[in-house]
Amino acid sequence: MVSIHRVDLGDDESFVELYDLYARAYSRPFDGPYLAVEKRVNLTDDAYGSKTAVMARDDAGTPVAGGTAVMTLQDNREFVFVEVFVPTENRRRGHGTAVLEALVATGRERGRTIAFAMAAWAVGDETDAGRRFLEAHGFTLDIMDAIRELTLPADLPALELDPAYTLETWRGPCPEEWIDEYAELRRILITEAPSGDAGLEDEHWDADRVRKDEADLVRMGREMQVSVARSRDGRLAGHTQLAFPHDGDEVYQWDTLVRADHRGHGLGLALKIHTMQAAADLLADRRRITTENAASNTHMIAVNEKLGFRQIAWTGEFVRDI
Repeated sequence: MVSIHRVDLGDDESFVELYDLYARAYSRPFDGPYLAVEKRVNLTDDAYGSKTAVMARDDAGTPVAGGTAVMTLQDNREFVFVEVFVPTENRRRGHGTAVLEALVATGRERGRTIAFAMAAWAVGDETDAGRRFLEAHGFTLDIMDAIRELTLPADLPALELDPAYTLETWRGPCPEEWIDEYAELRRILITEAPSGDAGLEDEHWDADRVRKDEADLVRMGREMQVSVARSRDGRLAGHTQLAFPHDGDEVYQWDTLVRADHRGHGLGLALKIHTMQAAADLLADRRRITTENAASNTHMIAVNEKLGFRQIAWTGEFVRDI
């Protein structure tokens, strides 16, 4: 038997116990854990999300499993985004089930009607434990994303840019003159990129959220190299982000988006090459860049493969009515 306890995320000792479970559950190279400071910032309540964490303890009081529930407050109010993490040695004993039930109950109490969860597995391993766990608990696969990595140092293709566009890049705060357009690029990602049938809507992004996101990056110690493409009229046509944790040898390619009316000009590829060139000093001591795209996003996958990215794993997005 296990007992479920709500975790006080503001309490250092409680968070350390939760993070230890989380880090030990994510030990594979394609789904390694966030750093502790990153996870803690991500689990801090703010104007955009309410976060809950729970922990399962065995009869001796030892932590054996944990999980989180995130309920967005400005968008997607039907969803509770759940994550269950159980270290390998504690699996197949009902601990994860107890945690999941507690997280789902939290969502129901807050009026959420759909649980959303994710699982990752290596290419060729269709029987991964995380996927089996979700399917055994009534979740259905909505969409698959391909995880790819680029080994560093990379031999990049030459940068070719349509003369109708210019590229700009920055670290730290977004220049004030672009912040509203940049927020709009962040906002439209869900509808502009391939997505599943779960009914996710665009996230709420405005200038205030961009500044809040930048402040969170400072709290985490992350460095972000952002690049944008500007059309002749000066408006932003697309952007991309490279995220550098303050520790370790990993780099993450985050959002990349080109507006629909500016596609077909090679901007996705140009933006990524330009960003890596601008971040050469940050890339020097890193081992690889990891990125993720919907399996149906053939255009962006082709861009990544031109850069030398190769697939190593899948991520499944799973949903369940609650």
